[in-house]
Amino acid sequence: MTNQQTDPVVTCPFCESTDTEQESAFGSEISKTQYYCNGCHTVFERIKYDGANPDTGR
Repeated sequence: MTNQQTDPVVTCPFCESTDTEQESAFGSEISKTQYYCNGCHTVFERIKYDGANPDTGR
């Protein structure tokens, strides 16, 4: 799954491979994304964070 922005390089926490792809936009929580590692065939989650401060409406 690709988007208009540059996709971040996501490293697998189990085998440290960068051959990963986004499995689902949402993981076990809305703040997480699921990825699949093609190296060790494991699904893992990553916290969504784009570096920007969220708008809190204040």
